[in-house]
Amino acid sequence: MRHPLVEKLKVQLKAFMHELHVDIPKQLQYARSLGDLSENAEYKMTKERQLYVESRIKHLEDLVQNLQGLNLDNLPEDRIAYGTRVTIEDLETGEEKTYLLAFDGEDPLFKKDGDIVVTMGSPIARALAGKREGDEVKVRLPKGVFDWEIIEIETFKQLVD
Repeated sequence: MRHPLVEKLKVQLKAFMHELHVDIPKQLQYARSLGDLSENAEYKMTKERQLYVESRIKHLEDLVQNLQGLNLDNLPEDRIAYGTRVTIEDLETGEEKTYLLAFDGEDPLFKKDGDIVVTMGSPIARALAGKREGDEVKVRLPKGVFDWEIIEIETFKQLVD
């Protein structure tokens, strides 16, 4: 069964592909018809949009590929795994931070301002994986060992709904 999020991403991907292969070439043709390209704002804006669309296509293709490799329906609803937003409290300093677990190079769909994106293979993600709200965890990082309490989690399923 395909996950609705993957289907949604494929729809977005299809729309960007149409824009790249149909709309942008028409806009570039029109911009060229206006004359001198060195001072042509229409042409420059369309080329910038083309670069953005190409970047989004690459990002969405990578994300769809990564998500298709997971059985998203089997991601836990009560433990930290891929796609979880985790708020921790440093037990020594009282400082709170929020992490979002993602694939390497991914720009997570559910990222909020203030979220720190960590990749699944990172020491932080490995230490947090499988933990629940209220758990305490020791995290070994290059700058030391930290004791954290998991204050809140929002799992992938909660974020998607």
